[in-house]
Amino acid sequence: MNEYIDNEEVVNSKNVTELITVAAGFCRFIEKIETCEADERIPFLQKMLTALYLKGLLFPTVEVNDDTYNQRFVTEEEYELLRVKLANCFADTDLFSAVDYAEGNNDSKILSFAEILADIYLDLKDFLLLYQSGTLAAQENAVASCRALFDSNWGYKLTIILPYLHVLSLNF
Repeated sequence: MNEYIDNEEVVNSKNVTELITVAAGFCRFIEKIETCEADERIPFLQKMLTALYLKGLLFPTVEVNDDTYNQRFVTEEEYELLRVKLANCFADTDLFSAVDYAEGNNDSKILSFAEILADIYLDLKDFLLLYQSGTLAAQENAVASCRALFDSNWGYKLTIILPYLHVLSLNF
């Protein structure tokens, strides 16, 4: 019984609520990015992605009591449509060179800004949709999955694109 109360406190904690707020703002922006002026995109993303990284660092861990509630919502088709839309929005600045330390070497490689943004969107949108299911089990799974994906995926990807965003922002 005590574990149930602790998990309820964690999934409703300030750090979870703050990440939900920032993640929702990021997802809304990405969904309507083509309606924004080009000179608004980079400054907004620079601020939003920096905030996401900070909120991810502060995000709690939670022990899941029933992992059958864990699910993904964004389909491969939706992901691909979003990636193409982002690639079109950042046409001239989509590809950049960076070191991907996760690969285990220090060699630079060409990365897609659009693909990285779409990957981050995928993890955060799935988190938001699962969390909104409203049951404690779904929220536990959402928080646990979001934390694990921050550690293994979207948090790391933020560290790859933030330096590139900084360089891009110097042109605005």
